[in-house]
Amino acid sequence: MLALFLFFQLALQPNSIANFTDESAKVKAVFDSSYCDVVSNLIDNAQKEILICMFQFSYYADKPESFSNKLLSKLIEKSKKGVKIKIILEGGEPFLGKDFYKSVNEIMRLLKQGNIEVRTDKRNKTTHAKFIVVDSKYILLGSTNWTYFGLQANNESNVLIESEALAKEFKKYFEKLWKESEEKAPSYFETEKSYFVGVIRSVERKVSKKGRPYTIIYLKDGTKIFITGHYDLLPGMRIKVEGKKTTFRGKEEIKAYRIEVLN
Repeated sequence: MLALFLFFQLALQPNSIANFTDESAKVKAVFDSSYCDVVSNLIDNAQKEILICMFQFSYYADKPESFSNKLLSKLIEKSKKGVKIKIILEGGEPFLGKDFYKSVNEIMRLLKQGNIEVRTDKRNKTTHAKFIVVDSKYILLGSTNWTYFGLQANNESNVLIESEALAKEFKKYFEKLWKESEEKAPSYFETEKSYFVGVIRSVERKVSKKGRPYTIIYLKDGTKIFITGHYDLLPGMRIKVEGKKTTFRGKEEIKAYRIEVLN
């Protein structure tokens, strides 16, 4: 069934990078905190290589018994035993806030101290993928982030797949992301933010092809403002915009992080 599902999923996507079947693939559903046992066994039994792509991996100095801290210790121990480990993390974007940047920098520092290779994606690119590939055979992927709540409190769904064919494709994808990523720790640039004040001329509330709501605002002076989400803004309102100037399709606009109504 997995092979048939993969075949049709890939066939329906013109930009897919692979088209294959694997009748021998084994699949197991992994829900909620049972992920902890599954990922522990994968790391403990790894012989050669562990590849990890994760939106968020956090260390908690105030929660020494948190499972994400235990995963960090397990990875460092496997690295000492000669297992090759490479990790890609979300580097952070302004909308994620300063605390996210602090968390990324701290986990990168600890991983590098343990002689583990770690990189982050480039600025203006969000890496929301969450998967681990072990020994070119096992893939664990789904919704779980390596955070306190992701591992121990949230409702999460994942699958564990045993398939050398599928693992090969995930390794290709991982290496593609690795080449596009950066070794240096990300920085939070508050100076990139500016403030703009103006009166709204028109408001357009839209939804992207991926189903994500966004709003386009035009001020009376002609300034175009883009912000994710839908807001109760009307023509004639005087607003203060926190954001930065950027270029979209050759035209200047403001990418807003926050909008405040002044009147």
